[in-house]
Parts: sequence; C-alpha cells; structure tokens
Amino acid sequence: MEDELSAIRKERAAATETFRATRIFVEREDGFATEAEEQKSRLESIQALPQNPETGNWQWPFAPENLGLESPIAKSLIQELQSLDRELKAVVGERPHLEVYSQKIQGQIGDINQRLRSKNEELAAAIAANAAIAEMGSRNEAAAKIVGRVSWFLETYRPDDDVARLEKSVEELKGLVEQLEKASGVDDSAERLASALNNISNQIGRYVKELDAEFSEFPFRMDFNKLTVVADRPDRPIPMNKTGGGANHLAYHLGAILALHHFASVNHRPMPSFLFLDQPTQVYFPSEQVYKSVAGSVEETERDADMEKVRKLFQMLFNFATKDTPGFQIIVTEHANLRDQWFQDSIVEVPWTKPPALVPDEWPGSENMPVATPAKTK
Repeated sequence: MEDELSAIRKERAAATETFRATRIFVEREDGFATEAEEQKSRLESIQALPQNPETGNWQWPFAPENLGLESPIAKSLIQELQSLDRELKAVVGERPHLEVYSQKIQGQIGDINQRLRSKNEELAAAIAANAAIAEMGSRNEAAAKIVGRVSWFLETYRPDDDVARLEKSVEELKGLVEQLEKASGVDDSAERLASALNNISNQIGRYVKELDAEFSEFPFRMDFNKLTVVADRPDRPIPMNKTGGGANHLAYHLGAILALHHFASVNHRPMPSFLFLDQPTQVYFPSEQVYKSVAGSVEETERDADMEKVRKLFQMLFNFATKDTPGFQIIVTEHANLRDQWFQDSIVEVPWTKPPALVPDEWPGSENMPVATPAKTK
C-alpha cells in the first residue's frame, strides 16, 4: 500500500507540473496577444498604412491612390501588419483548445487526489488492525506479569513489618520537611514586598499633600513593575508621566524618595541615610533666568518666588531630617534663601555671590565663570 501511495503521489506531481506549465503558456500567449493587438491598434489609429488592411480601401485623402505603395517602406509596413493579423488569429484560435486541455488536467488531478485519499484510508485501517492484534498480545503478557507479582506479594507479605516501615518513612519525611522549611523558609517574599510597598505608598501620599500637588486628594502608590508613582483616582489611575507640570513632578519625586528613605530608616535597612538635592525650588520661579538672578538673596527670593510653596518644600525637608528620621542628612544646593531662623541655622556656606564668589576675581578668566549658589544642609 505504501508503494502504491508513492506511485500515486508521483503521478499527481507530474499532473500538477503539466497543469502549471499549461497555465504559464496560456498567460504568456495572453501577454503576446495583448501586445500585438496594441501594436496593431496603434498603426490603425493613426492610419499609418495607405490602405485599410481589412477592406483594402484607400485611406490617405491627401495623396493619390496607390502613391508610393511599391516602395520598400510601404511593403515592409504592410507585411508587418499582415503578420500581426495572422499571429493574432492563431493565438485566438488556440486559446479554446488550451482551456479545454487545462480543465482536463484539473479533472485528472482531482481523480488522483480521490485515489490518494482512498489509499490513505486503506493504509490507516491496515495499521490500526495490526496495532489491535499487537495490543491483544501485549495485554495477555501484562496480565500474566501482574498475576505473578500479586502471587509473590501475597506469599512474602508481613503486615506488621509493613506498618513499621511506613511509620519510619513518615518520620523521616517529616524531618526532611522541617529541615527544608528551616533552610528556605516559607516563601512569603511576595506578601512582604506588597506590605512594604503599601507602607511606602502611604508615606508618598502624605508628602505630596504637604506640597499641595495635583491629585493630592487621592491615594498614591508606587508601581514596582513600572517604577513610577500612580494616583489612584476612582474612575481611572493617573501615572506620574500623565500629570504634567514641573511642580507636580517635583512633589511626586520627592514624595517617593522621602518615603523610601523613611521606610529604610524605620526598618533599619542598609540604605545610605543621606540625600542630595540640586536646585529643587527652580519650578517655583517664573523662569530659569529669574531663578539664577536670586543668587542666594533673601530679598530676591521673596520678590520673585512662590514663597508659600518654597517655604513648604524646605519645611518638609527640615521636618523629615529632624523629626521623621532623626540623624538623616539632606544636602541642598540652592539659589533661594529664606529669612526664617530655622532655615538660616541650616546654612553651612554663605551665599557664593560676588564678592567673594566661588571663584575669586583675581583668578585668570574668572570674569567668564558662572555665579554659584549657596549650599545648605539639614
């Protein structure tokens, strides 16, 4: 049966190749007929020949009849057009025969496919029959083996010995379970991570409220997978990158950073207990130029900055370092300066304005150096 299937497949492959070649030939003839018809139409449309090739009538009204027809050019053009006519008629005449032949080949392929399906079914039935016969033999062998094993078990079985062996095995497995639990511990890492994130998220909301940022009336959470902060509104959550505004982003960043440090400090986690911030109040000034022009001056700060928000920011940082996590250090480099005593007590460098500035005037090229700002620590 397998040999017959192989022969049928070869026959189908040959018929398929014949059909493919016939279709290619038909497509090429169609292309030739289209091109020849187009060339003939071009010549006829401009009346390139003095006589109509079908009627023989003279079609050059501006020249005497039969003028110049004996010239080599006229004869060549007429012969070319007559050749196109003959070839077109041949192509059109052969097309019906080719279509009939193609249909015949398609029918043969369909018959071959039917024979192939029938032969496959016969082969599958034969294989199934052989498998059933082999299964009957294997079942008898298996039954004999099981009977022998049962007989041997019944002859050697001792109930008391078996119970004792099972009890010993149970004790050994219990000891193994206890050992593995001690070695690895119960894997509650996911629950502990969720608990830590909840505590951190609660702190984020607290700091964001202190800075009066947008969406501060909603709970905040840290998205551990996307490493961002999300405001959980009732209708839909708002991630930090969809909130907009420098003041909002400053509040969310500071809220997340302070919450992380607070959690690490309270739970004695190995995280460095200091934070460095560079020019955080810049978002509270009208422009970067105005912010830089403050240069550590209290008067300029009070004139140009959103004082309420600047004071809230530094007050929050001051409380964090002195009350929330005593001993924590926050270093801030800033242009802004407040006259509040607690703020002035936190300044460790006088404002770097001229004079003396960070770079003295007598240094070469110092006139091109930018004016630096005071450094503060809490």
